Amino acid sequence: MARTLKTISTLLILLISTTSLVHTIPLPCNEITHLVTPCMPYLSGRAVMPYRMCCAGINVLNRTTVTHNDRMTICNCLKFVASRFSTVDFSRAALLPRLCGIAVNVTITPNMDCATVPQF
Repeated sequence: MARTLKTISTLLILLISTTSLVHTIPLPCNEITHLVTPCMPYLSGRAVMPYRMCCAGINVLNRTTVTHNDRMTICNCLKFVASRFSTVDFSRAALLPRLCGIAVNVTITPNMDCATVPQF
């Protein structure tokens, strides 16, 4: 459960990032959750740094987030998942993109309005 909440936080962060891959349909929430699940130990404070698999999932998510609709889909999925887990530390979630080498320009919060995710 804690992994899912942390995964959601991480995904929220990635919504704002730019990508290099083109696709036509947003990833389903279960795939998004699968990509961020390895981040849960870091997001819950059980690991000092994110594991390699966490950053790999975040980078895949980043590369597949092409459109504003993609970012909104990921944001809504992560908020849904995060609402079910209380162990996610959102201050750690905010650091996750930088720790994984991804630049984003938005502050991630549990109450973020996904409709306001910036377009690129």
